[in-house]
Amino acid sequence: MLPVSTTTKQQEVDTIPKDKLGFSMPISVGSLVMFLFAVMSPCTYARCAFTTSSSSAFRHGKKTFPSAGSFLFRPEPCNNRQFGTTHRFAVNNDEAAGENNIAQPSKEETSAIEDDTPLPEVYLSQGLFAVEKPLEWTSQDVVSYIRGMLTRDARDRGAIGNKRTTGKRKKNLKVGHGGTLDPLATGVLVLGVGSGTKQLQGYLSGDKRYGADVQLGFETATLDMEGNITKTAAFDHVTLETIEEVIPQFVGNISQIPPIYSAIKKQGRKMYEEARDGKTEEELDIPPRNVFIESIQLLPTDSKGQGVPEHFSLDVQCGGGTYIRSLVRDIGTSLNTYATMTGLERTRQGPFTLENALPRDQWNVDNVYEAIQKNNDASSE
Repeated sequence: MLPVSTTTKQQEVDTIPKDKLGFSMPISVGSLVMFLFAVMSPCTYARCAFTTSSSSAFRHGKKTFPSAGSFLFRPEPCNNRQFGTTHRFAVNNDEAAGENNIAQPSKEETSAIEDDTPLPEVYLSQGLFAVEKPLEWTSQDVVSYIRGMLTRDARDRGAIGNKRTTGKRKKNLKVGHGGTLDPLATGVLVLGVGSGTKQLQGYLSGDKRYGADVQLGFETATLDMEGNITKTAAFDHVTLETIEEVIPQFVGNISQIPPIYSAIKKQGRKMYEEARDGKTEEELDIPPRNVFIESIQLLPTDSKGQGVPEHFSLDVQCGGGTYIRSLVRDIGTSLNTYATMTGLERTRQGPFTLENALPRDQWNVDNVYEAIQKNNDASSE
């Protein structure tokens, strides 16, 4: 093959500004490998130029072909915007690629790469609301149910769980409760959604009101109807008057020993875990706690209409940390018998009452967000 032009590749390279020069090589398998490496590398993008001289050609038989020319590579660091969107390179048949010869993405490509449409709000409203906890549900059961419901709604609206939000937003929404109710208890359970979870601490220690059913003559391991009967005693000496006489000693600041079946931790373990392992109250040596009881009202019948001397109920207003099961146990001891709590309903927690708590059949996304917004509006007044 006889070259038509006397221009050498070295002369072509010499015409390229030195600050733009990376390295050059004739087109070959090696050059293609280098080109692909520079384009596909996650750490660089390649600015490349294909250079030939207009007079550089070679003859094969009766046909004339352009010179193979050279590829010039100048790898540069990429940033997050460059990597993963487009590898920019320019092809120039007259001179090496310069800064102004780099192809820019079109408007269509840019709109495909970056979507500036505002994302839907993850929470339609954030704050506090109250539900009526069903019987046999744990407080955490309620939290999990509400969280799952709101998370599914946010996913359906495109607020989470799609390509634009992956890695930017959590998959689950923040939901918590403001004070545990036992599985056999019902009534007001305050929940926080989003930023409302930060307000729940005040409800853990805030004032509450309970209605408790009491039965005399026996005591269970759990101090309610969930446990096995462990102690029995006669109660025929108890009258409505004797109950009224002992109640005042439990009003005000008092000291009470929490139930062994409780979530209080001792030496890193919850006490109900120790109890399930066979530990007794004496072995655990549960320390007493100071609690505040504002008032106790004695009702001669329980919620089922059963009356004294065996059955009665208590309307208790108290501060955080009070165990009504322990209060019933201690009242039984003061009556020279045993007593067990047979039912418990929380009727108020802070400003939330049963009247404005959502019952189970009204737990849906619209009602939850409406209840949160209603409480936010009332708090701002």
